[in-house]
Amino acid sequence: MCFSASVSFTTGLVIATVGVLALRQARRPEIRLLAAIPLLFGVQQLTEGFIWLALDRADTGPALHGLAQFYAFFVGMVWPVLIPLSLLLLEPHAMRRRLIGMVVALGGAMAVYTLVVMALYGFSVHVEHQCLVYQNPAGIWPGMEMVYLLATCGAFFIASDHRLHWLGVANLVGFGIAASFFSLNLPSVWCFCAAVISSLLYWYVRDDARVAPVAANPG
Repeated sequence: MCFSASVSFTTGLVIATVGVLALRQARRPEIRLLAAIPLLFGVQQLTEGFIWLALDRADTGPALHGLAQFYAFFVGMVWPVLIPLSLLLLEPHAMRRRLIGMVVALGGAMAVYTLVVMALYGFSVHVEHQCLVYQNPAGIWPGMEMVYLLATCGAFFIASDHRLHWLGVANLVGFGIAASFFSLNLPSVWCFCAAVISSLLYWYVRDDARVAPVAANPG
């Protein structure tokens, strides 16, 4: 997140704790991947905290480079695949599963693209106007943001559970805020918003845990 290391570390620790609690609430195997999302967002935010520390020390060596690649790994490879995949595992309806499967495939293509860019060029990070700005020589091709939005948010709206639709709406609002007011460091700010929103998954998983025993033992 922009602003400071303390913001990133505080957010990361809080969200990671929520993720651990969500995993402890998970009763069904198919919901565990979804329950793990806050924990992974916490790790990503903590990574950005360490990036801030490296930049504060004017470290431009292998440590900063590795941290930038790890952060880009989450942005471009983990979220486009893991988010729709976690919803695919939960979806009970065949037609919706097929549609979400297409979103997973799209996310997979985005992940492969990110891997190629990482291998050929790598990602760099610097501070500009008290913001962390991530860059790579490949840049952004036309429509890339829309493809990424579809990969990371589309499955929420396909899911048959309407509660998940609201998570999709919240993430789109977060993107809108980041794009409108923090376009310079859109990936960082949107991931911060998404991390905070992901904490809502704790209550979703907790509610599922309350229903799961009843569903397993209807008699």
